[in-house]
Amino acid sequence: MMGKRIIFMIMTVLTAALLLSACQTRISDSGYSLKSVGSNIDDAIYILNVTMLGDPLSNTSTSGEGQSRQFSDIYGYGNMRIWQEGKGLVSVHVNSINPSLAYIEPGMDIVLKTTDLKIMAIQEGYRFEVKCRNDYEPVASLKDNEMSSARYDTHELDFCRMTNPKIVYEGIEK
Repeated sequence: MMGKRIIFMIMTVLTAALLLSACQTRISDSGYSLKSVGSNIDDAIYILNVTMLGDPLSNTSTSGEGQSRQFSDIYGYGNMRIWQEGKGLVSVHVNSINPSLAYIEPGMDIVLKTTDLKIMAIQEGYRFEVKCRNDYEPVASLKDNEMSSARYDTHELDFCRMTNPKIVYEGIEK
């Protein structure tokens, strides 16, 4: 009876350790986990109405990725995506932002980081709407799980995607 109890306790501890080790902290772009600075993570989605100021910038190498899985002769699935390496960088004029952010105000010119390929086709002078994340990043010189302070804080709008494909030209005719 005692042997079964010990085995049960060991299995319970191993199961708990396995479950707890599967819980991962958010990883920053620099590759460091944010265990010690998790309070700075902003879960809000920010909606910006912006006007394109210039050509988008991005890496020029285009790559494709695809995968499929077949379960039987008649059933399976597949998907594919084509994207440029990295994220697109877009300089825009902020017409409005909701909800507000302390470091961005309407009337400012800013840089957005986008993962939306449609934005790469928009030319200067077009107005459109994006949804973004406020991405907190400590400066890259921090060690993994090092405690941070406001001195190390950086913020950016990241993972921006178009709300819909609508664009409106507001620029000056050439």
